[in-house]
Amino acid sequence: MTHQEINHIKQSAPQIEEVIGRYVQLTRKGKSLLGLCPFHEDHHPSLVVNQEKQYFTCFACGEKGDVIHFLQKIEGLSFKEAVKQLTVDRGQLTGDRRQGGVKTVKKDKKQLPADSDAKQLSTVPCQLSTVPCQLSLEKNLEFFSSLLPAASGDSDLTPTWLDFEVGTSPAMVAGEWKAMRNRLVFPIRDEEGILVGFGARRLTEVPGSPKYINSPTSELYRKNELLYGLNIARKAIREKGYAILVEGYKDVLAMHAARFGNTVALCGTALCDGHIALLKKYTSRVLVMLDADTAGRNASEKAVSLLRMQGIRAYGVELPEGEDPDSLFRLWGKERFTGYLRKKLAEDSPSEEALLLERIRTGIQTLSGITDMTERMQALRRLNIGIAHLTGLSQRQKRPATMDWRWA
Repeated sequence: MTHQEINHIKQSAPQIEEVIGRYVQLTRKGKSLLGLCPFHEDHHPSLVVNQEKQYFTCFACGEKGDVIHFLQKIEGLSFKEAVKQLTVDRGQLTGDRRQGGVKTVKKDKKQLPADSDAKQLSTVPCQLSTVPCQLSLEKNLEFFSSLLPAASGDSDLTPTWLDFEVGTSPAMVAGEWKAMRNRLVFPIRDEEGILVGFGARRLTEVPGSPKYINSPTSELYRKNELLYGLNIARKAIREKGYAILVEGYKDVLAMHAARFGNTVALCGTALCDGHIALLKKYTSRVLVMLDADTAGRNASEKAVSLLRMQGIRAYGVELPEGEDPDSLFRLWGKERFTGYLRKKLAEDSPSEEALLLERIRTGIQTLSGITDMTERMQALRRLNIGIAHLTGLSQRQKRPATMDWRWA
């Protein structure tokens, strides 16, 4: 079953708070809903339901997941059975199974083995597709549920690490995940929030061991078409009108912890057309903030050039030599890091004149490819308006026009 099909099921099914609310009495606290976790003897509400992300987490026993995983766990269902239950009558569950506000998990309910989903789905065709089910998504969820809580090493970073579901892989994992054993694991979700893969960072220096290991390329996971954190950042990108592009997973976490929630990262690869297409869905302006070393500066220049070639207003932002957002956050602390970035972005952000000049340059390039006379006249009128605005901006600053069309 493809992730698009799973996403379709989730969108047509009841909201996660409605499903969980049939088992647990939920009360609102801020943006989240709290309740007693039904998966352990919970006496103080430790189950948190995030309506925006459609996700639940128990901060006591560590259980977490989406609405499908909740149904699997609480009803002892396979993945296929949980999906079927959500699709029946547009996912409307029958009856209210709360008992005194909290459902008691039946101890005599036969629990399916951990690999039962794979065994059933490997031979059962998808309900929404004519091709056999792919096991990647189910295996991802299985590995995800095995992750242990990860320590960020910084109390100001910890809430963000929890939001991004960062964990550590245990020593005993299924064969396909052995390369990620005893590593810091970053779950990677696509822009819709579907769990498509993982990035795993080594915890200690091991000779011959790569610093990062990523999920293999598959139907779900294509790192040249993924931006880490986009599922969380896309709302902030639209609200702020621009995106910040950084290099690594930990850099995204540091930026979000510092209240720059419009930050995304490349998934261990260079900037590609697929990344640019994703960015263009949400903004036409990108600030590139890669590592402050020789390789990072070269990559930043190349990224800015590629973005500009595809019509995005892109600018590089340099950090102190040898640093990245994660290292600076830990070195300076949250408040100093946040203040520095705000000042830095204000200084490095292009002026109104520079933005307008770039639009004029783009307009001239577009004009050269227009052959229809009517369209050319319309494009020329737009250029004249832009040049007039540019001259006006310069005059208000009491200086000559920055540049006229002959030099654009």
